Amino acid sequence: MNNNENLKLFAQELSQIIDRPIGLDHIHPSTEGRFYYIQAPLPGAPMLLNHYRGPFFVDIHPDDLKKIENGEVSAHDYIYSANWLVGYFWGGGSMIGGGYYQPFDIIGRKDEIRRYFRILSCRGNCVASGYKPRKERCNACPLKNCPFSDYKEGNWDNELKEDDPRVHFFNALCWRFENQFPMYTFKGFFCANIEDDTIILEPNARYVHEDPFTLTAHASKNVIRSLLMRKDIPEDWNEYAEGFKFQLHKMFSKEYLEVTEENLNAIFADVDYIDRNKDIETEHEHEPESELDDNEIPAKQEDGGIITKFGRFLKRIF
Repeated sequence: MNNNENLKLFAQELSQIIDRPIGLDHIHPSTEGRFYYIQAPLPGAPMLLNHYRGPFFVDIHPDDLKKIENGEVSAHDYIYSANWLVGYFWGGGSMIGGGYYQPFDIIGRKDEIRRYFRILSCRGNCVASGYKPRKERCNACPLKNCPFSDYKEGNWDNELKEDDPRVHFFNALCWRFENQFPMYTFKGFFCANIEDDTIILEPNARYVHEDPFTLTAHASKNVIRSLLMRKDIPEDWNEYAEGFKFQLHKMFSKEYLEVTEENLNAIFADVDYIDRNKDIETEHEHEPESELDDNEIPAKQEDGGIITKFGRFLKRIF
């Protein structure tokens, strides 16, 4: 644990502002981010997030942390001048729903951020464990009209919105691709260290005829961070999506291909298990059914993460 006195002042004042404890062990210098869920913070733009294990924590650029520690900038001045990003790191199978942040004035809108974080804490606990506060705990909570509580009436429309630009971006990319290649669609959205103007597509496995031909889309970490920070605010998402080029990635290789019907057919040949299942069934068609080994036929993979707030129309993202 870092026992730097300036950092202690930082943690104490920040905890007082948001009315949530921030421990010294929950202040993290970050240059890599947290998988594809949370991108690395930029200088002057620290992240104040709820962790799936419960605590609130800070991801901060290492240069900012050093300035606070060595007194180049006071803890108070940094807190009051930073462009804070608030949200959560909950993990799961999808980038959308597993991590989120947006810019927020934690100083000028102190009451709002305190309310948001108190509700966010209960939401995060429920996502991680399925637990919702019991009546006794809800009654002890100072919040009124809480929409998350089973015992208080509230309205989500009155709470801090979590509009997610990644959803608009994904839908625009999907619409563009489906219009060009009607037999294919997208399912799954992630980010990686790739060129900012490129969307990498990887095929998802098929196991039954009812499964559509779907691809996972990967965008640049820089692009996703700019969207979540609201640095890029497209007026027309379809027009914005036109500025990106699609590229196919052949699974289990370093090969990248131009997106054509021929190449789409080729990359799906490696992950289409329908014909392979037929071969297995033919091989055993004269054997008693009880002798079949279920492990011989791959089970359909399901994505992790249970995200309900975006509705069924976003199902393909997950």
